[in-house]
Amino acid sequence: MFLDEDLHQAPILSLSASRESGEPECLQRLAAAGAPLVETWVVPAWLEDEFYRLNNLPRQLERIFAGVWGARVDEERLAAASERAQEVLRQSYLLPERGENFVRVLPAGPFVLRRPGSLRLWRGADAQQALWALKRLWAARWEAEAVMERGPELPVPEAVLLQADAGEPRLEGEHYLAGGRVFACGDVR
Repeated sequence: MFLDEDLHQAPILSLSASRESGEPECLQRLAAAGAPLVETWVVPAWLEDEFYRLNNLPRQLERIFAGVWGARVDEERLAAASERAQEVLRQSYLLPERGENFVRVLPAGPFVLRRPGSLRLWRGADAQQALWALKRLWAARWEAEAVMERGPELPVPEAVLLQADAGEPRLEGEHYLAGGRVFACGDVR
């Protein structure tokens, strides 16, 4: 659940300022334990929720996927609907002040973006391209395979990790490679 106070926060936070649980919290513990992590920011989950609400995406997506789900899934309609849904997300807007703050907070790139726990990366050469990559990352939740796996429900908003593209930390299962050493969240409390 998102708190009203979340909506007054910046759309991107340093790792140390994040209140997100899961991998962001794990990375905070690793950094506190001295792991040499690359500079990391967190895009809070509430931003994705706000993006969906302000662009009326739940209603638009409901219309796009009408007729896909029935006694069985119409795979041709699903493929067409998935393409259209991704296009709608990529063409939707963040509040201008959110986008401006996002770009202003970040130093020179390059950056990688990913969902916590995911190895799939989106890249941005600079802050503006990182913002575009964020929208592509959000749109990827509407790829046909993802929709088949999830079903017709809207995805639950999730935080996004944005990291300086220095090649680390790399996620391998529950382990992070940093500074030539292997760290595990379970080992750091």
